[in-house]
Amino acid sequence: MKFGKAVAGILIIFCVLLLLTFLIVHPLGLLPATLPERVGVVDSSKHVRLTYQHSPASTITVTWKTETSTAGDVVLYDTVPRCGVPSSYRYSAMGSHHSLTGASGYIHQVELTGLEPDTTYYFVCGGPGGYSGERSFRTAPSSASEFGFVAGGDSRSDPARTLVSKAMSLTNPSFVMHAGDMVEDGTIQSQWGVWFTDVHDNWIGGNGLSIPVVPCLGNHERNATNYYEQFALPGNEQWYYLDWGQTVRIIILNSEASPSQISIDQTVWLENVLSSAAEYQWKIVMFHRNVYYSGGHGNATDIQEYWVPLFDGYHVDIVIQGHTHHYHRTKPMNNNSVVSSPQKGTIYVTSGGWGAPLHDYVKQPYSAHGNKTLHFTLISVFQNGTLLLQARDVNGYTFDEIWLHKTVAGSNILNVINQGTEKENTGSHPLPINAPTNTNSFVKVFDLSRLKPEGCPRNLFRVCFSVEFTEGCLEISTAFRSVRTSGSLIGYIYIICSD
Repeated sequence: MKFGKAVAGILIIFCVLLLLTFLIVHPLGLLPATLPERVGVVDSSKHVRLTYQHSPASTITVTWKTETSTAGDVVLYDTVPRCGVPSSYRYSAMGSHHSLTGASGYIHQVELTGLEPDTTYYFVCGGPGGYSGERSFRTAPSSASEFGFVAGGDSRSDPARTLVSKAMSLTNPSFVMHAGDMVEDGTIQSQWGVWFTDVHDNWIGGNGLSIPVVPCLGNHERNATNYYEQFALPGNEQWYYLDWGQTVRIIILNSEASPSQISIDQTVWLENVLSSAAEYQWKIVMFHRNVYYSGGHGNATDIQEYWVPLFDGYHVDIVIQGHTHHYHRTKPMNNNSVVSSPQKGTIYVTSGGWGAPLHDYVKQPYSAHGNKTLHFTLISVFQNGTLLLQARDVNGYTFDEIWLHKTVAGSNILNVINQGTEKENTGSHPLPINAPTNTNSFVKVFDLSRLKPEGCPRNLFRVCFSVEFTEGCLEISTAFRSVRTSGSLIGYIYIICSD
């Protein structure tokens, strides 16, 4: 906390010095001619939010609202903070504006293109009517990297959603997947105004970065033009996909579409998108209606019929849904039945606790965990092929989590194991409690520091090595110990050979 305050103090001093320099070089009233002069009435930007229309590694779209059409469609940006001084930014982009059907004001949208991957940008938006305060965002990486994002839905018009938004922002997610029902009635613009105010004020991470939204339609959006006019999204804005680095393919569907759009249009499109996603380690799908009942709303039988077979056939890892207002995670599912491991099936997560009135949780045979509480779902992806899914409440408490692991092509994890030194177990390293009594054993010792920086994070050792396989009579037990020695991290895997 003291470090954060010190950084903030340094940034404030920097901005003051930059402003003084600007005033000396450009006295008031003598701004460069390339910047439009401010009109008499200030019409500052509000409801600033970020979305993606194309690759998150090189583009982002900034959207905001003003009361007049002449307020400006400009985004000024840079790779270093400029403290909101318009003439200090090195780059600019122009966009467009449109009126809002059935409401006052104008929506401005500017897409920034040609951005560098994995780079922080600072920006202001506006024009003659005035500019917003400086904000920042970070582009996606172009290659595999570690990152986290949040999923959840059903914020509706309940003030409790602010509690979830504030708790969510503390996790510094790269983006938020919102599963729909953002407002109570999508045709009422005043409700959207309150929702975008929450985003403007609270969707800013503890790292200072504005958090983009990746939304889908819920039934309460009512397919209203208000949704389409205020979000800039890929394609037809109902079903689309985004790739994050070379690691995750994110697929958004519209469960509120017409029967033919579900059974034909989206099903054909979904198969094409999944069939081209083999190179991505994780495939995550989101739509609004929940596939499997856990209290609240019932099963989405049409989705079970048309989309679930594709989730099974192409092994979608996680399906995010809302609609039912509580948390529910299924056991791994395939062909509408429970299977033994996530490697053989799909995990369905209902995360509908962003503020709407909660539904009672009713446990089912396929339920792994459920909870009736306000919450969001945090998903963290690591380079070693590990994914951590956590459900957190508004106090930041993790009340459910599951680790998923996949073998990474070219990973050095198994290489480190194979290069380890085998030593006879002298008793200094007790056998795992589940080891057979008639066993001989020895210990394989290896240096975990070789896994950094691209391998296994130091707090994930048990997950990284909870892999079972046989080699002759040998089994590497899932039990694992590690100790720190001389600044290096040394790992021990117990190797068991039954007589």
